[in-house]
Amino acid sequence: MLFYYRINRALAVGSPWCRFLVARAPTGILLKSSKAFPPYHPTTKMCLRFMLQILEERSCQNLVDVGCGSGILAIAGLKLGAERAVALDIEGQALVISRTNAQLNGLEKRLMLVKGSAEALAGSFDLVLANLPMHVLREKLSQLSHLSRKGGALVLSGFQDVDKFLLTEELGQQGLRAQSWLSEDLTFFGDPPSGSFNWMAALAYRDDG
Repeated sequence: MLFYYRINRALAVGSPWCRFLVARAPTGILLKSSKAFPPYHPTTKMCLRFMLQILEERSCQNLVDVGCGSGILAIAGLKLGAERAVALDIEGQALVISRTNAQLNGLEKRLMLVKGSAEALAGSFDLVLANLPMHVLREKLSQLSHLSRKGGALVLSGFQDVDKFLLTEELGQQGLRAQSWLSEDLTFFGDPPSGSFNWMAALAYRDDG
C-alpha cells in the first residue's frame, strides 16, 4: 500500500516505496501496512503530533503502545528518543506486522512485542499510548492509568467529539486530567455511524504528578 505524510515538518511516515521522501525528513519511519491497521488515519496522526510535543519536552525511558496495530506509535517513540518500547495487541497479525516494521527501521532490539491486553503488563511507563475504539478505551482506562508512572503522560485517541464529555468524566474518575485536545475531520461516504465527522485525541496526565 502506497502512502506518505509528514507531521509538523519534523516526522515523515511512508511506505517503503516512498523511502527517498521519508529519508529527507529530520525523523523518518518506513512502514508496511494492511487495510486492518491503516497508519494514516487521523487518530494516528494526532497521536504522533502529541508524541512530538511530549518527547521534545521530556526524556522517556520507556513507553507502551496498547493496541499497537502496525506498531507505528511504538516505532515513532523509539525514533524520537525513547530508550525502550513495548507494543501490545490481542491480534497476532498486529504483532507480526509490528515486528516487520521494527526490522524495517532497525529497531527490533529495542521493541518488545506482547500478545494480550493492558492487564497483561506489570510495571509502569513514562508514556502510555492507546489509539482504541471508544468502547475499548473506556473498558481499559483503569489499566491504562495503572500503567502510567507518577507524572507520566498518556496519549489517548480513537474517539470522536461526541465522546469528549464522557471521556473527560471518566478520566477524572481514574485520577487523570486532560491537558490538551486535538481534533481532525475524516470524510465518510455518506453519513458517519456516530453522526460526527470529527475525531479527537487527548493528552492526559496523572493528577498525582
